[in-house]
Amino acid sequence: MKTAKGTEVCAELAAALKGAPSALKNFEAMPPSHQREYNKHVAEAKQAETRERRAAGAIERITAWKR
Repeated sequence: MKTAKGTEVCAELAAALKGAPSALKNFEAMPPSHQREYNKHVAEAKQAETRERRAAGAIERITAWKR
């Protein structure tokens, strides 16, 4: 998945964002640097279970994000 601002998003985070419309809206509103940091945090995990767990945690933080 690629955001409107051009940030490439890993599969786990993309799937989690698609399941949470409010988080996707907030994620799209974030500056590209914030988007890259969330993506890096999720994508750098070696195990799939860890990436999924990090994506779930990121969704909670992104949903609560206020500009």
